[in-house]
Amino acid sequence: MTLQEVEAAVAKANINVAGGYLDIGAKGPLVTVPGLIDRADQLNQALVRADPVRPILVEDVARVEFGPAAIRTGDAGINASPGVIMVISKQPGVDTVKLTDRINEELKLVAADLPEDVVIIDNLFQQAAFIHRAIDNVFDAVRDGGILVIIILFMFLLNIRTTVITLTAIPLSVACAALVFQALGLTINTMTLGGLAVAIGTLVDDAIVDVENVFRRLHENARLAKPKPVVYVIFKASSEIRKPVMYGTLLVTVVYLPLFFLSGIEGRLFAPIGLAYIISVFASLVVALTITPVACYYLLGMQKAEEKEYGGWLVHKLKAGVAKLINMSIDYPMHVLGVVISISIGCGLLFMTRGSAFLPEFNEGSYQVSLVLEPDTSITTSDAYGRRLEALLTSVDGIQHVGRRTGRAAGDEHAMPVSVTEAIITVDPESKRSREELLKDIRDRLADEFPGVVNATEQPLKHLMDALLSGVTASVAIKVSGQDLDVLRETAKEVEAAVKGIQGVRDLYVEPQVLIDQVEVKPRRTDLALRGLSVEDLAETVNLAMGSEEVSRMQVGRISYPIVVRLEKEDRSSLDKIKGLYLRRASGDLVLLSDVADVQISKTPNNINRENVERRVVVQHNVEGRPLSEVVAEVDKALEPIRKKLAGLPGGYAIRISGQFEAQEKASKLILSLSVISLAGMLLILYMHFRSTTIAVLVLASRPIAFIGAVTYVVLSDQVVSIATLVGMIALLGVSARNAILLVDHYLHLMKDEGMAFGRELIIKAGQERMVPILMTALTSGIGLVPLALGPGQPGREILYPVATVIIGGLISSTLLDFLITPGLFWLFGRKEAERLVKEHERTVDEEGDKIANALLRSAAVDEVAVDPASPQ
Repeated sequence: MTLQEVEAAVAKANINVAGGYLDIGAKGPLVTVPGLIDRADQLNQALVRADPVRPILVEDVARVEFGPAAIRTGDAGINASPGVIMVISKQPGVDTVKLTDRINEELKLVAADLPEDVVIIDNLFQQAAFIHRAIDNVFDAVRDGGILVIIILFMFLLNIRTTVITLTAIPLSVACAALVFQALGLTINTMTLGGLAVAIGTLVDDAIVDVENVFRRLHENARLAKPKPVVYVIFKASSEIRKPVMYGTLLVTVVYLPLFFLSGIEGRLFAPIGLAYIISVFASLVVALTITPVACYYLLGMQKAEEKEYGGWLVHKLKAGVAKLINMSIDYPMHVLGVVISISIGCGLLFMTRGSAFLPEFNEGSYQVSLVLEPDTSITTSDAYGRRLEALLTSVDGIQHVGRRTGRAAGDEHAMPVSVTEAIITVDPESKRSREELLKDIRDRLADEFPGVVNATEQPLKHLMDALLSGVTASVAIKVSGQDLDVLRETAKEVEAAVKGIQGVRDLYVEPQVLIDQVEVKPRRTDLALRGLSVEDLAETVNLAMGSEEVSRMQVGRISYPIVVRLEKEDRSSLDKIKGLYLRRASGDLVLLSDVADVQISKTPNNINRENVERRVVVQHNVEGRPLSEVVAEVDKALEPIRKKLAGLPGGYAIRISGQFEAQEKASKLILSLSVISLAGMLLILYMHFRSTTIAVLVLASRPIAFIGAVTYVVLSDQVVSIATLVGMIALLGVSARNAILLVDHYLHLMKDEGMAFGRELIIKAGQERMVPILMTALTSGIGLVPLALGPGQPGREILYPVATVIIGGLISSTLLDFLITPGLFWLFGRKEAERLVKEHERTVDEEGDKIANALLRSAAVDEVAVDPASPQ
């Protein structure tokens, strides 16, 4: 009896046929043959071979029972107990948090109907948990930043009304940004909240400049012998700073444009930050130009301005200090410039020598431990190792849940052989152990429990990112490519030996490319032809015997069970059993498999991977304790002798380093290239504002002072340079240039509108009058980022931390040095251009501005006021 006959018998015994209608007059009932089976024992009566004396049934030649439909290719455990792990993946564009909540609700309904000994653990691993922690942390940073901004505003203004007016910019700007988000279909997530967190201090900058100028002008007006109408003073004060505010806002937004051209993971992460920042800052500009002047009129104009000099003791002390700095800048411009240039060059060189990484490490609150055995390890052995791994991990203090999978079937999104065990660890949120302490404990225990066994510990998100970037699950992938597998295997061993001792290399692992045993059933085609059989007949018999094939399905209620046919376990446990399989000829005679095929043990590669049409073997590793760029540079140097050796072999062998380092280099080059375009855009904006190339270049030329503080902060905080650091650098360029515009623009304003001649007195007065808005905007922009800078490694703040620290450091140096560098530069190179601009605009009348001013005067029902026709808008 052959397996094919049993297969055919099972298929024929499980059918349901409609046979037309029975015409019996008024009715026509349907004729059916309900031949579907609904019990396993019904298969026993299926006919295999007809015989008038004793028909042969399935029960005569086979055993029918419920069991696994396929050979087991994996196992799972939860918290050191047997379990089933269900992995749910969402479709692109679906809200992860909302979907997770819906799934959890459904699981509660399922759990209610389960036996008492079956428990559902729904928080074994959920990305939504990381998202919740990240959003909460970033939201806290936005809140705390807003509180610090309030404190700074009150310290400088010492006036509740001015503080309230300025602070209205934050909620109104955020509300406007939220409306734009909704219109564009954007969600509030970690990245968009991150953009708001970075912008939280900047949102009040435009309002600060407007309110401070109005407040100061009202004080000056109150000290006049014949004060002008309040509405006129507010209008002129707001008009005075309108252009620098508008162009300053353009500057801080144009620098973010490179983020929208980033591709891959970095583009998905930073583009929402840039978009949220630009939208919210533009919203704050609209608020400053519309709401703030009106609020100033009602909250400041309705009260009598004090006649004493504007500003408290803090402002007076700072003005005196600024005057000293400006005098030093004017007296020794080249000396100061030379020192600052030298420091800037030194910081640039120091920055270039810092180690680099692709992205900062995430703090997901979960880890993934992988255990890799020899490729030909059986499921029984691998499962035993997996259980030991579970027991080890559950005993570690600070771990809440452990979900273990040994092997992953072909239908899985990430198929793995049975020799690989993966465990997902969920960290107890109440644990006091640090991330570094917990990782060290896990790695030390793995080394003690599994000496000589390849293992790796990383975070699930990083695991997936590495796989996306290089096709392997590690930070660095050394890919050896060529044609001959023997050469590739030998070279991979040499690569492993070369990089093994390099400091910082962690979880070193050579992709298993070994020869493993296989049972080869090799057909003898001549013998098959003599017996009237084909290779297909032979292959089908072996497949049915050793594997399994679904021949039909049994429907029981709403559940459909597959029916498979295969040999008993003891009949497929040796080569002799395989040799003894029968094949049936067309004549009905039986033929032994050994009569038409050779059955033997042979060697075969366990796996053959290709990339760019070439075979390749990967040596992969993670990096710990050192910057990624430093480790990769040392690895690359260690590989040079092996590259030279391969160069002498025919066949085009090559070694290439891939992974996060490759993505980081590509993204860095793109950011630097696009930053050149941003600089050109900034130069164009400055020229449009000042109508002078010299002054535009002068403003940009002074901006390296911002990088002094940024690099200093990076070095002092022991950071490596990542894509997030570069994003912070380009953002810093716009923020620092904004304050330089305020200072230089006031030089020109005093010359054009107040008739002051170019000289020391003008530069000192401009610096003192612009000191408060410059310090306040710098402090609020920086202080709003302090919560992010104080939370390195916190979920959601990992990427924002480098951005925040770079901007804070840069604002400190640019604000302190602006009054030391910009006055000296303007003193040396700005006289001719300033005098030219004054002559070109001398006594120029903005007719529309005068019309508005006169209309406001009339509407206020005041006495006739002589309006200077030469005053600009």
